[in-house]
Amino acid sequence: MPKNILEIELNLPKPPSLNQYYAGKHWAIRKKQKDEYAKHCKEELEKFDAFTCASYEIHIRYNSRHDVDNVILVSKFLSDTLVAMDCVKDDGNKYYKRLDIRVDKDLPKDTFIVKLKCYD
Repeated sequence: MPKNILEIELNLPKPPSLNQYYAGKHWAIRKKQKDEYAKHCKEELEKFDAFTCASYEIHIRYNSRHDVDNVILVSKFLSDTLVAMDCVKDDGNKYYKRLDIRVDKDLPKDTFIVKLKCYD
């Protein structure tokens, strides 16, 4: 069983919904949205000391009108940012072990709280 070495909580912006993201938008528009969201992920991650994970989990709590399956871009963009920042080797299933997405109506509207769990 891997040892838990780090848990951090990130407050990320509302992502485009998956439906919106792939609804015939030009690739350049999708890339701009991804780059903008990745910028937010990087800014949140840089609030913490540099870290690396042998494996990791992402747990998302949110309150918005997005369906649960449309929130997947939070995970995708954050995972890609973790790889780009060399926090994780890759975002394949050898490293990315779990994703949990839950609606939390107790959060303020359009709030996305992400708990990243890193293991050695």
